[in-house]
Amino acid sequence: TPQAVAARLRRSDLARHTEILGATLAELQEAGYDRMTMDAVVRRAGASKATLYRHWPNKAELVVAAIRHMRGDATEVLPDTGRLRDDLLALLTGTQPRSADDQLCVMRGMVSACGSDPELASAFFEQVVNTKRLAALELMRRAQTRGEVSVATDIQFLVDAAPAMLIFRHLLTPYPVDEQYLARLVDEVWLPLLTANTPATAPGHP
Repeated sequence: TPQAVAARLRRSDLARHTEILGATLAELQEAGYDRMTMDAVVRRAGASKATLYRHWPNKAELVVAAIRHMRGDATEVLPDTGRLRDDLLALLTGTQPRSADDQLCVMRGMVSACGSDPELASAFFEQVVNTKRLAALELMRRAQTRGEVSVATDIQFLVDAAPAMLIFRHLLTPYPVDEQYLARLVDEVWLPLLTANTPATAPGHP
């Protein structure tokens, strides 16, 4: 896992590690996933093949590590505001690109490449997509414990509702994803679905 890789790195290696991931992102932007090679990353980063393959045994693992580095979510700290709405909004806000144009270009290419590369698709799901899904599920379980969401609500089914709209808007439309849009996703999509079976007197309800 990325956490295990990071734990193995000596402090002096961290800067080199970051340079390699940056070179990977640059190659992705220029060449796309299909045409990108490990050799090209080695040349751009000025690194050795031994260094590259010691941490990332194949292109899929390297690219997924670079995506996680780009998104800044290699380590996940769950929001804990005591209120589901605020927790979900904080989680969605943490998924947004820091520099939209370059990062969205990379993410669009990744979505396309995953359709033809099962190894990449599996690594991308487990290390990028599913980490956010599991984080959202944990927030929803906490809300069930507090009584904000009924224990009868199928949170496993509903966890993908807002992210699906978010990904569609990010990758397939020219429209921005701003704070107002994220708030509407939480207030008008996720919360109504999650609390449909919850009594209006439950904590968190107005």
